[in-house]
Amino acid sequence: MLIVIDVQRGFDDPSWGRRNNPQCEKNIGELMDQWRTLGWPIVFVRHDSLSPDSPLFAAGPGNALKLEVRGEPDLMVAKHTNSAFYGTPDLHQWLTEHKHDAVTICGITTNHCCETTARMAPACQAELRPAVHSKSA
Repeated sequence: MLIVIDVQRGFDDPSWGRRNNPQCEKNIGELMDQWRTLGWPIVFVRHDSLSPDSPLFAAGPGNALKLEVRGEPDLMVAKHTNSAFYGTPDLHQWLTEHKHDAVTICGITTNHCCETTARMAPACQAELRPAVHSKSA
């Protein structure tokens, strides 16, 4: 099960500073293609900031997913915090209902929402095994 976290246009805003992973979106696109070829589920997570000044503001252009995040996800989670487990619909409930016990996590900012989601995964579901995909980090 692949969780694609916050791959949004707002991360192109200069306020984030220079990125150290310029191939991230390309790598995520390739990973998603491989995942779909295998018929494995994909979850998209989008950070819907409540602050009008944020590059990820829910009603702003930076909230949109980047072009590399294409196709229909098996689940789309909207969140206002760093963890995908505090979003809507409930990711933990969905994982439990679909009997997923391992997740691979990828996204632009590994040290923010990817890491927070990975750290919370076992706390939400004791048998859940998270992994962060290194080529998207």
